Amino acid sequence: MRNVLLATTALVAVTGVTAAHADISISGNIEFEYETTEDADAVISTDGQIVLEYTMTADNGVTYGVRRVEKAENAAAQDEFNASISSADIGTIILGNHNDNGPGMIDGSLGRNNDIESERHAGGDWETALSAPSGDMITYVSPSFGGLTVAASYGNDDETAVGARYKLSGVEVYFGSTEDEQNVGIKTSIAGFTLGVGSKNVDGSSAKSNDVALKYTLDNGITLAALNASGTDADGDKTKYNNFGAKYTIAPGVAMKIETGDADNTKYTYVSFDVNF
Repeated sequence: MRNVLLATTALVAVTGVTAAHADISISGNIEFEYETTEDADAVISTDGQIVLEYTMTADNGVTYGVRRVEKAENAAAQDEFNASISSADIGTIILGNHNDNGPGMIDGSLGRNNDIESERHAGGDWETALSAPSGDMITYVSPSFGGLTVAASYGNDDETAVGARYKLSGVEVYFGSTEDEQNVGIKTSIAGFTLGVGSKNVDGSSAKSNDVALKYTLDNGITLAALNASGTDADGDKTKYNNFGAKYTIAPGVAMKIETGDADNTKYTYVSFDVNF
């Protein structure tokens, strides 16, 4: 997202920080959406968020920041509110409410993260992302050491999640774990295609899930992607989810998206116009 620099000319009252190092920025997106679902009326909605960020860099290179994300939609509510400390040497520490826990911030190899818009249907039994912790938590993401990145979060009710990602020669491998869930993912590129595969299991339960996504960007800038996922709940009941979609970037920050799929035998078609700023 392209940040809009507002200002900062006064000295910041933090030792070792000067006005030249302090930035306030606004970014976000607005997405107009149209969705039809089998045996239901079409739904028109507007989704989006406004991101306010304040960052300041001390003379020793450590960056401190505050981030607040507000939903830009009907019945809008706070989406994120956190403070962060980061540097090239120590990585990033996030304190507060964040959309993703630590493993979720590095699990881009899962199939769910490589289609067009299937997160609209996240949370089903086919979901391969770790479910906890969420909300207010302490999160750490390390720098990359020879291609290896580690991440962890600690939240309410003593919920803990850890994850690791390793990148080498065009292949990305991921592993994540909580007290009772583990997930793995792998992503690579083959002849211009991006392939992402994920899997999750729950300790002491028959619940498990897996997904696979395939993505390709044409010379004209249109991205095509498909996802196939399946899951089994704690009672052994099976569900399936699949989709196929396309995204076209009309101009920098402006895109059209379309996706059609079947979520547990309920067919849907989704179209959106997305403006990022």
